[in-house]
Amino acid sequence: MKKLERLCCVLMMFLILIGCSSSTPQTHDVIFQDSIRIDLGDEDVNTAEYVKRIDSYPISGSSIDGNKIHVSNITMVCPSLKKGDLEKLGKQKLIYTIGDEKYTVEANIVDSVKPVIKVKDGSLTFEVGKMKGINNYYSVSDNYDASKDIKVKVKNIDKLNKNKTGTYKLVIKAWDTSGNTASKKLTVIIKDTKKEQEEQKEEERKKEEEKKKAEEEEKQREAERQQQQQQSQQTQAPSTNTNDNVSSYPATSNSSSQTQQPSSSTPVTRDYLFSQGYDMSSAPSACQSALMASGRSGSCTPLQDSNGIYLGMRLVLN
Repeated sequence: MKKLERLCCVLMMFLILIGCSSSTPQTHDVIFQDSIRIDLGDEDVNTAEYVKRIDSYPISGSSIDGNKIHVSNITMVCPSLKKGDLEKLGKQKLIYTIGDEKYTVEANIVDSVKPVIKVKDGSLTFEVGKMKGINNYYSVSDNYDASKDIKVKVKNIDKLNKNKTGTYKLVIKAWDTSGNTASKKLTVIIKDTKKEQEEQKEEERKKEEEKKKAEEEEKQREAERQQQQQQSQQTQAPSTNTNDNVSSYPATSNSSSQTQQPSSSTPVTRDYLFSQGYDMSSAPSACQSALMASGRSGSCTPLQDSNGIYLGMRLVLN
């Protein structure tokens, strides 16, 4: 019985020694980077870059060869991360080895990518009352979160009135569950095409009226200038005329300009018109000469049309 107990004790000690020998003690002093953070889905991670020092040897770029570090006679094998290892946020253990020795450090897989906001256009135009809800005109997505988990806020949406014409400046902001934010500007224009067309027609009508008014005013000013010119010429005409003056006037086929003397008992009107060849000087002279030659009382009066334009002189014999 005692032999059996001794045998069991020997076996237990042997198992304890085997267990102790399976856990290789760490003989090197390995210093890692503080707070290791790895971006979610990063495919270019080299874990060797997280080692700062092995024993008294600082690690530099020349010490790194792929996923291995060589300093002095020490070779450290660094863990290789696969794509699947970086698809979940949170803590991730990284195990480094020097021979049979293992050195473990903890990294944090983080999401630092902003959500993406897409709009159909930076500026949207709608007829009055035709715009739908603002969420119909943009979409959000993220490299990790589902769209339903992304928080969205539209700045100035409370000022947008789809039933009132105007230009509204909006800003769409989005947050993912990791706290990354993104923003996008959006301009919304509400217009009333029918009203704008009516206003344009009214504006064109007013411009046309102003144009016509300006043309009429210019005509009136031109008529006044001509009238002033004619009056100036009349004041310069000779006050007396002789029969020699009458003979110098152009002949005309108009019976009203014939020199036949009218009967003294009948009132007579005779015109000396510019259209018959008279001018501002000869018309008054011819009229005065005819009046004197008639031996009757009468008057010579300037003729004007409805616009005040002078046409000639009129002789009235009483």
